[in-house]
Parts: sequence; structure tokens; C-alpha cells
Amino acid sequence: MRGEKDTLISYIAVLNRAIIQWGYPLESAFRLHNDLVQEIELSSQFFDFFQVIREVTWHYFNVIKNYRVTNFLPLHERIRQYVKEHITESMTLDDIATRLNASKKLLNPAFKNEYGITITQFIRQVKIDAAKELLIASDLTLLDISNLLSFSTTTYFVKTFKEITGLTPKYFRQHFFDQHLHL
Repeated sequence: MRGEKDTLISYIAVLNRAIIQWGYPLESAFRLHNDLVQEIELSSQFFDFFQVIREVTWHYFNVIKNYRVTNFLPLHERIRQYVKEHITESMTLDDIATRLNASKKLLNPAFKNEYGITITQFIRQVKIDAAKELLIASDLTLLDISNLLSFSTTTYFVKTFKEITGLTPKYFRQHFFDQHLHL
């Protein structure tokens, strides 16, 4: 067991050096390293040692990917990606500004200049696109879909769906295959 822990700790040190070389902040890298080492030291056993290595590798990959996306993509792309990744959450411009370390005043101009719509319009569109997929691919109720996509009420979900698609969710679900497969 000690040998497995030492191997994992050495591997984490290598991954830590790699993310630092990729520009990840030194203090954050050391915090990540210390947290993972502490977790390893407190573990009583590893059921699948190689699975643990894969999980640690994947964790580091996501850490550096998220850091680079958050800090190096243009603001409009960061907003777009953030919305798509958090579509099941209720979000405001304040939330987005905070999470992207950006000024709230800069968000909509940057986004609208690139995509021609406001962030709120984009959020609604992405939520409705996700709702369409759920209506087609699942048996979830309208209430379930409404809750999953963080609409305040089912009524608001239906109203928004109809405003964007021109159809009610129920009609869309019942007639999707007829309309798109020409049956």
C-alpha cells in the first residue's frame, strides 16, 4: 500500500509541474497538489490502482483545460462556453460575470457584437434546444424538463418554448417524427 501511495504522490508531482509549465498559477498548483496528497495519505486502500491514476490524470486535464478556457479565450467565447456548460442551472449576468472574472458591463456588448443576440436570448435558446432534445429522446414530463433546465415554472417553460419554436412542447413531442421524417 505504501508503494502505491508513493507512486501516486510522485505522479501527482509530475502532473503538477506540467500544469505549472502550462501557466497554471503556482499557489493554486501547490494547493491542488497538497489536497490530493492528503487525500491519498488518508486512503486506507485503492480498489483499482490504475483507475485512480486515470482519475487523477483526468482531474489534472480538466483543471488546466478550465483554467486556459477561463483565462485565454475571448470573452464572447468564454460566455458561450459557460452558458452551455451550466445550462441546467439558473444563471444571471452577475453570476456569469463573477464566474468569468469579467465586468458585467462588458458581457452583453462583447457577446452581442459577435453573435448578434444578447446573453439572455442565447441562454433561452440553448435551454430550448436542450428541451427539444429531452422531449425527443426521453419520457420526462414537462415539469421534469422545466425543473432540469431551471425554469422558474412549467408555465414559463411552455411560454418560452412556444415563443422560440412557435409550438408547444407537447405538440413538438407528438409531431416531431412526423414533421422531420416525413411519415
